[in-house]
Amino acid sequence: MADRYAVLQKLGDGQNAMLGVAAGGIEAAATQPLTYAKNCFQQRTPLSLVPRVVYRGTPASMAADGTLIGTQFACCGFLQKRLLGGEARPLTAAEELGTAWLAGYASGVPCCVMELVMIQQQKNGGTAGGAVARVLAARGPRGLLRGFTASSFREGFFACCYLGAAPRVQRACDGLDLPPTAGAAVASTASGVLCAAVTHPFDTIKTVAQGDLGGAGFRGTTAAIYRDGGAAAFFRGFGARGALICCCFFIFNETKLRLGAALWPDQLRDARAR
Repeated sequence: MADRYAVLQKLGDGQNAMLGVAAGGIEAAATQPLTYAKNCFQQRTPLSLVPRVVYRGTPASMAADGTLIGTQFACCGFLQKRLLGGEARPLTAAEELGTAWLAGYASGVPCCVMELVMIQQQKNGGTAGGAVARVLAARGPRGLLRGFTASSFREGFFACCYLGAAPRVQRACDGLDLPPTAGAAVASTASGVLCAAVTHPFDTIKTVAQGDLGGAGFRGTTAAIYRDGGAAAFFRGFGARGALICCCFFIFNETKLRLGAALWPDQLRDARAR
């Protein structure tokens, strides 16, 4: 029986990138309030309920997530197809999780730069160009890669969970005859909570480092966070980010299945099977 979740193996690299850009943009617009709240908790800045403040930096966030998820979809699909080499078989768990992790890690560079701009906009206001100029003035060109180490490891585990773990949970839910939407919700919640627990310390380090351009790098920021509040300090904003990730995973995988089948019905007949 054909695997309806093997979308990335059935589309070309460009199609996968387009699908990922759409999924990332939709998710960023839908979850901006949670992203804003998470960043405020992590940086210990006041939380505002003014929409103009809450949605500040949304275009940069949409561009960042669109580029990020587009890169991950395309890289993961490319790696999976190379592994299979045209062979009609399901991926093993190690292959599915491994290709997803590598795709996430590879997206660390665009992720780092674009989220840096978004965080600087949220903190200081102004335009994306002004945020870039502020980073260059404070840290020089290398400053644009501030937070790269934390970004890459975070995105590796992030992609591993939504492109690797979530589809495997959805297949298990299909075996229990759960409705497709219920199965997607279960898979997104299970893999999202796991992802949040594993990646939140990396996200906290990245967010603090990118919010404070005058601070230390990865090691220095890690040590400063620990001195400030111990191990618990790395999990500031965990509730907001955990909810955010569960929503992200649901949107990413449903967009992959539904929008993909709508755009390329001949290639993805199985994605609409249920």
